[in-house]
Amino acid sequence: MSPPGVDVVVIGAGISGLTTAWRLRERGVSVAVIEAADEVGGVIQTRSADGFLCEGGPNSFQTTPELLELIREVGLEPELVTADARLPRYIYYRGRLRRAPMSPGGIVSTRLLGWPDKLRALREPWVKPSAQGRDESLADFVARRFGPLVLRNFVAPFASGIYAGDPARLSARAVFPALVEFEEKYGSVLRGFIRSARAAPKPRQERLLGSFRTGLHALPRALARKLGDGAIRLGARVEALALEARGGEKRFTVALHSASGAESLEAGAVVLATPAYQAAEIVRPLSAGLEGELAAIEYPFLAGACLAFDASDVPRPLEGFGFLVPRGEGVRALGCIWSSSLFPGRAPQGRILVTLFLGGATDPEVASMTDDAIVKQAQLDLAATLGISAPGRVVALRRHRRAIPQYTLGHLARLGRIETDLAKVPGLFLAGNYLRGVSIGDCVKEAGRVALAACACKAL
Repeated sequence: MSPPGVDVVVIGAGISGLTTAWRLRERGVSVAVIEAADEVGGVIQTRSADGFLCEGGPNSFQTTPELLELIREVGLEPELVTADARLPRYIYYRGRLRRAPMSPGGIVSTRLLGWPDKLRALREPWVKPSAQGRDESLADFVARRFGPLVLRNFVAPFASGIYAGDPARLSARAVFPALVEFEEKYGSVLRGFIRSARAAPKPRQERLLGSFRTGLHALPRALARKLGDGAIRLGARVEALALEARGGEKRFTVALHSASGAESLEAGAVVLATPAYQAAEIVRPLSAGLEGELAAIEYPFLAGACLAFDASDVPRPLEGFGFLVPRGEGVRALGCIWSSSLFPGRAPQGRILVTLFLGGATDPEVASMTDDAIVKQAQLDLAATLGISAPGRVVALRRHRRAIPQYTLGHLARLGRIETDLAKVPGLFLAGNYLRGVSIGDCVKEAGRVALAACACKAL
């Protein structure tokens, strides 16, 4: 007797897996979603305690057309809360928080650069372009075009804030492709910014930061409700994936294990929507090459500490997104999000909530620190940067053993090899933030592309 079957099995119930499943369901494809954890959402988890609301993974998203469409489809528009994406960001430099320039014109007025460094940066249009097609590190690209202090005081902290990464190892073309394209097309990044701004359609679409009244976890929960309880199996771990000929066509068999015992599912296609290192284990019986490429994608350790204070404990107003810290400034934290200033409902009246991040690719030793040591370091960093002497209350501490995938040098070439290996296993697809963008909006867009590809699979 054959095991029960569906058109597509999606392994992983994070935002990538759930969105892929929803897009497949819209097109009349039968789907089963398998998730090893007891809750949907993957790294998108929200914790609520005593009036405080803490995010365990991403803290916000930038509104994109694909993401806004998904929010409307699942009925979350009334729950959407937004903030201006141009909210001030600060850089901690020489003992003070200094406003980060958010446009090329900000180079002139910023206090993060002295005049020699400003003039060096403003000479960027006359810097000779590099050879096209070269995979250059983000550090080399920025230092070559703008000078070392722009790299140290501005770009490197933002690379830490987005990727928890080391700019000396990140691929400029993979993490900030527009900058490389500006150099290749216009011979200059600044010239490219100006010309693209002039060519942009008017009026411009407003850039917003978004979340939901009850936190980001509202989105995966809403997707799960739309899919229905019968479509998602929680607490079910994939033990094996096989591809076999059945009735004249190739079919996948997914062996599972859950609290109710062992079972299996048959499908015409499988979407792996897990982190790359988990996908590598699952594909091992099907493709050694694919396993190796996925296993090689790096994920650094990252800790996020949510600390709460009485408003009277904070000696300065927290107006803006938060701050980032260049390495070598005597502060260990990569940055801090002013959570209760960003969206409403994150802290009770008269209280303040902040989230600090420590670790990343430039400080791997944080992984060996105890929870108490991480909290102590966070408190020391808040005292240095914001002048907060009170210890505050630890609302949540999240340790991510493997946090954000790193788009290191060679990432785009690796994607090419992954696509080649995938083509040798018809009906197998990958979705996730390790491919073509780490943001929630990137994942939603990629999930839509994967769903279309799976719908076109001849096995369905």
